[in-house]
Amino acid sequence: MNEKKRDEKAAAALMSLVGSVPGVKNLRRYHRTRKGSRISGLEVHFGAGRAQRWIVEAHPRALRPRDAELAALGLSIYVSEGIGDYAVVVAPYVSPRSSDILTREGVGFLDSSGNCRLISGPLFIERTGHANVQAQRAEQRSLFTPGAERVLRALLDPQHQKHPWTVRELARAAFPGVSVGQAHKVVKLLEQQAFLRRAKDGPVLVDATKLLEEWSANYRSRRNKSTRYYSPQSPGELRDAFAAVANWDAKNEMRGALASFTAAEVLAPAVRQHRFFVYWAGDRDPLIERLQLKPVESGENVVVYEPYDNGVFYPAPQAPEPVTCPVQTYLDLRASPARGEEAAVAVFDRYLREAYQR
Repeated sequence: MNEKKRDEKAAAALMSLVGSVPGVKNLRRYHRTRKGSRISGLEVHFGAGRAQRWIVEAHPRALRPRDAELAALGLSIYVSEGIGDYAVVVAPYVSPRSSDILTREGVGFLDSSGNCRLISGPLFIERTGHANVQAQRAEQRSLFTPGAERVLRALLDPQHQKHPWTVRELARAAFPGVSVGQAHKVVKLLEQQAFLRRAKDGPVLVDATKLLEEWSANYRSRRNKSTRYYSPQSPGELRDAFAAVANWDAKNEMRGALASFTAAEVLAPAVRQHRFFVYWAGDRDPLIERLQLKPVESGENVVVYEPYDNGVFYPAPQAPEPVTCPVQTYLDLRASPARGEEAAVAVFDRYLREAYQR
């Protein structure tokens, strides 16, 4: 479909939606040329001489967040120059991230399923939740693979905020380390999602809170295999025993960290849980012996997770005990019922909120 036909289709979709609003008295298309570029739009008349000129930009494909940023920038310039009073992007699919960007910049949108947000003069229309068959999830899924998540933990580390990265540095900062090629792939995806911006010294993470929320929404905790145990030891005894055995031994290939609610009790005490949660990789015999664990079908007070990837052991140097880092702890808590959200907020407030808002 050529540009002219796309513009006509976009205008028709808007006219069909807006024309049904009682307060809209008339709709008329208009075109302008600016420095050789053809600008299409609508004149929306509300009666009593009130009218708004809408600049309408049609996109042929799903609107990526980076495309949304560029569209919002260009359209805002047109509005500031008086070419129009309001701007609208029409695309087959507008992701939640893209719609947030457009809304923040005061630009309206409409997708092929009728999802929209339009605010102009006395008009306010917002429709969400309509299923869109053109929604593209493949790129988002690839952003949350185990290898990509290793990079995300480094980027979201509160100690690394506003830090410009080279791809090689980012590959080394990931835990365990990843290849330069893997790091480059993650950087490219984050740029497309408008979470990374190029600075003079390298890419810089922006909107860390939103990225963490995207990850949380896509986090699949069931990838960790869990085993339930009973121990006669008290919570304090379990923590002391675990601290003594949770180490990295290159020969035995074992490593452990307090997880979920138990990690939160160390990082930001807010919610008490009667169960003791840990991650453990490698030979489990030392753990079973030191914590006096017996497998049970019910009535457990210890839950041991076999991690889906050793990236969950990203270091937490600020903690006095072997625990998962604040980012990993937050993800695990958000995926947990029974006051997990409350415990997650406590971790976020203590370790992440201030760093992410700088």
